[in-house]
Amino acid sequence: MPVTLAAVGLRIAHFSPFEIMHADELMQYLEQGNRLATGRGLVPWEAHFGLRSAVIEQGLALFLWLGHLLSDQQLFAVRLARAAFGALTLLTLPAAWRLGALSSRRHALVALFVASVWWEAVLFSDLLLSESLASALILLAAAPLLADGDRSANGRASDLSLLTSGLLLGLGVLARLQYAPFVAVLALGALRLDWRRWRPVMLGGLAAALLGAASDLAMGRVPFAWVMVNVAMNIGHGIASRFGVSGPFAYLIGLYTHLAPIMVPLVVAALLAGRRYWPLMAAATVNVLVHSLIAHKEYRFIWLSTLTVLILAAIATVRLADRLAERRGGIAGPAGIAGPAGIAIVCLAWLGASFASEYKSGGYPAFRGGGAVPRLALRALDDPSACAIALDFEIKAHLVPALLPRPVPILLVPTGDRPLSGTLPPGLAQGANALILATPDSALPGWHREACEAMGDQQACLFRREGTCAPAPEWSYQRMIDVDAGLARRP
Repeated sequence: MPVTLAAVGLRIAHFSPFEIMHADELMQYLEQGNRLATGRGLVPWEAHFGLRSAVIEQGLALFLWLGHLLSDQQLFAVRLARAAFGALTLLTLPAAWRLGALSSRRHALVALFVASVWWEAVLFSDLLLSESLASALILLAAAPLLADGDRSANGRASDLSLLTSGLLLGLGVLARLQYAPFVAVLALGALRLDWRRWRPVMLGGLAAALLGAASDLAMGRVPFAWVMVNVAMNIGHGIASRFGVSGPFAYLIGLYTHLAPIMVPLVVAALLAGRRYWPLMAAATVNVLVHSLIAHKEYRFIWLSTLTVLILAAIATVRLADRLAERRGGIAGPAGIAGPAGIAIVCLAWLGASFASEYKSGGYPAFRGGGAVPRLALRALDDPSACAIALDFEIKAHLVPALLPRPVPILLVPTGDRPLSGTLPPGLAQGANALILATPDSALPGWHREACEAMGDQQACLFRREGTCAPAPEWSYQRMIDVDAGLARRP
């Protein structure tokens, strides 16, 4: 219980409704959930083409709707939805415990501790990403697959746990399609040709598929058409590559950056967790290899593999402590070096490793940010006369209508027209009386700078002008992202 409370406390302490690691958090999930709940919002190209399953945005929509029902404060609804998502990512904790418990309660305790306090596990728990949720669901499903296939006395409990695992694996793939190879390798490696155990797992997977089909139908889509659209556009048409292309070793570099200075010891330890866990380690390895074949790479894509390595390495440290006790002629297990005092030392070592990794990699500020932009937008809207906000196109990922306390138009300043020393285009300038720019170099005629906030190595500044706002649909957020996606012509 103290470890679980520490896990929850750390996540609450680092929770922020504004700071993000990736644009998907706000645009693809929060904004789309809010659009389902309220009937208004932006439609990015991914939603326009139906690129993803809608299960995450539908789940968020439920809590956003409930938040609007309970309070007229938009941020209350946002906080409620993000808190609900964060609560789901806490499934990582029982997942770690169950995996460790396959060996013993001592292994389970250390695995739970690492999943609870490792700085990056805390970070990803607070990110509104499909990878965060899918990783928790898939790892929670892993333990029954890796356990012995013996039935319990009544012959039902084992089948029920396998059925639940199949359901969780299916939901994990619905949340993050690209984790399907991980799921396939894990299931094949753990179940092999045991058809009796395959049956409940497949039934659980079928139940998840039915839920996915119902989700698609509720959105007015052909069930699972998004799978083909995703593959066709991201791989066939190379759409994902426009967001960046990396070499085949990018994930190794990413792992070193995030897990420095102990990446190699962690991977070696994970391999020593025990033969029972080999299918899980094989799945983590294949996941990295498959993603390495794709030109566009982001570290979050392999978070499931990283989390797997951390949990397996945690389990391995208890095994290593037991072996150390045996070699010294002591007692392995609860009465020996890996007893309560030994386990406490192991946990402290993991805590120290987490601090070292966080310090070496740069920690939370290095991997998320941008909260300055919505905070400045909220400041702008504190003034009742603020009728529209113009936003630098370069920082659009940090602000969506779902974050605003009242609905006002958001206009985007194109990168080519970003006012470094001149003025805004006339239609755009008259369309908003609040303006947020990233690292502005000079004052703008007719605008006064009200406030600035640091944003990494940049700063975001809020400008105001006197007067009202004229309609400027050609500069609207929706039109400008349509232009960027090639769905509309530039003004």
